[in-house]
Parts: sequence; C-alpha cells; structure tokens
Amino acid sequence: MKVEYVTDTSSWKKWQCDYRLGLILILPPEDAGREVNRLRAKYDPPTYACCPAHITLSDPLGLEMTPEREAEITRILSSVEPFRLYFDKPHASRERGGVAYPIRPREPIDALRATLHQASVFTRPPYWTRTIAPHMTIAEFVSIEESWRIMDEIKDTAPSGSFLCDRLWFIVPDMDMHFQRVKSYTLGKG
Repeated sequence: MKVEYVTDTSSWKKWQCDYRLGLILILPPEDAGREVNRLRAKYDPPTYACCPAHITLSDPLGLEMTPEREAEITRILSSVEPFRLYFDKPHASRERGGVAYPIRPREPIDALRATLHQASVFTRPPYWTRTIAPHMTIAEFVSIEESWRIMDEIKDTAPSGSFLCDRLWFIVPDMDMHFQRVKSYTLGKG
C-alpha cells in the first residue's frame, strides 16, 4: 500500500500538522452514520467536510504507514472481537462549545485503543484526545451558546441507534485537510 502524504503543510495550523501521517478511527456503517452526518452537515459544515461521523480511536501516527506496519496492525487487531456500540441522546457542555453523541459502552473502546497503541506506528507520547470519552461529534467549533441552540433544535428529533464495531479505518488528510479513507482493518479473525 502506497499512501499519499501531504508534504507542504505550511498553510496548516499546528494541530493539523500533528495529523499529517493520519490516524485510525471507528467510522459507523452507512446506515448508522447517515443521520449523524446529516446533522454534522447542517450544524458544522466545515468540520463535516473534513471528516464524516466518527469515533476517534488512535493518536495521530508517528511514522508513515508501510506494508510491514499495516501487517502488524492487522495482526494486533485480529485478537479483538467485534462489539456493539450505542448512541442515544446528544450532549452539550456548559463549559465548552460543541454537541456530540456520547458512545457507550466505553470499556471495549478503551481496551481496543490500548491494544491498537501497541503498534509501532505510534511513537509519540499519548495524545490528549485519548482522555476524552468516546463520542460522535455533531458540531465542534461552535460557542457554548450555539451548542445549546443546536441542542434545543434537535432534542426531540435527534436519531439514536447502535452498530457493530467490526472494522476500523486508517485515514489521511489531503492538502485541504479533508481526511481520505486509505484502508479498513477488520476486528477479530474475520
């Protein structure tokens, strides 16, 4: 697998540069993600343009992906059995802007995250996103006031659902910081 990495990041913000080599996410299947993506497109179009509905799983990669590293990740993930995830009611904080679906249960995601980070592509100290509870974002770069306005609009109509987490996606940003799917990894012996 040959991955096309952006080489000129001079127009990117510092946090964007951290993601140049990509990361690994849980992307809900189309049927579960469709309605969440509809909300993302309505309430936070710039963020939605960068990446569809997802649950952040890994830190940004510290090394470029190679066939050997890809095989290592496949081997590591073969020991993790698929599991079901649920999203019910969106949540907004009184302390910072943003609207997201909390994802439950947290335990299998935390265990998967710990297992995945054994791979050699993760060379940096743990990234700050590791401490954030699993969630699917609806709107990210909005004020607290805007978050509560969104919550008021969607409180009675926001979809809920569940899906089987049976694969992960390696994604890499293009020059415009829009993440592109590169490879999927199946959980378990699949």
